[in-house]
Amino acid sequence: MKKSIKIFFLVLCSSIMIACTSTAPLTGRNQLKLVSDESLVASSANSYNQLIQKAKQQGKLANNTQNGRRLHMIGKRVASAVERYMYQNGMGDRIQYLRWEFNLIESKEINAFAMPGGKIAFYSGIMPVLQTDARIAFVMGHEIGHVIGGHHAEGYSNQQLVGLATALTNVMVGKSASSLVSDGLSIGLLKFNRTQEYEADKYGMIFMAMAGYDPTEAIYAEMKMASLSENSGSDFLSTHPANEKRIAALKAFLPEAMKYYKK
Repeated sequence: MKKSIKIFFLVLCSSIMIACTSTAPLTGRNQLKLVSDESLVASSANSYNQLIQKAKQQGKLANNTQNGRRLHMIGKRVASAVERYMYQNGMGDRIQYLRWEFNLIESKEINAFAMPGGKIAFYSGIMPVLQTDARIAFVMGHEIGHVIGGHHAEGYSNQQLVGLATALTNVMVGKSASSLVSDGLSIGLLKFNRTQEYEADKYGMIFMAMAGYDPTEAIYAEMKMASLSENSGSDFLSTHPANEKRIAALKAFLPEAMKYYKK
């Protein structure tokens, strides 16, 4: 009986993964996708708007400061580069989902993120850490890379699959076994995994280069983050770990990124 349940479970999950896969644009790897672009963009816009409205109500929206205007200027350049890249790489049909917004939130927190639909937010604490426009462009390009790379949809879909596995095992083998399955499948399902971070780094270098920023600065940005990561409780650093392997990967990709660079 248990063997039959296991076989059924594996066949069902395999069928879902085969039927609902897409291809990562940059690397060609298979990704699970159980959510439409429309749904993801709508959900992200709602969450983003709530965050920005809260910051505005608290007087923490810093768009009219020098750094706020600086972020918007860098954002426009990077966004233009992203759209050119998408047109040139068979993703032009997805540009319709991008409604770019760039907001700076006053906070000591070292953090930045992008949501599907082109919704970007930086916390002011990260600006003096990055220092240069080029490094800001890299972090922005990296965050947008998660969007263009389909990482949000992939993460959501993986969580949905875990939920399905939990529900099935609850019905078939009881709660205790279900807990074991859920715990096992949830390993590594943080916001973004290592593979996704490396992909986003490559996107970040490409986008900053196409926007006219020297991609060499991406390496220095990562080195700066690495020097802070040991002593910081930053959410950004906990979900975007900087380490020697990641820096080495940036250095290895630099010759390719330089092909996109025009001063």
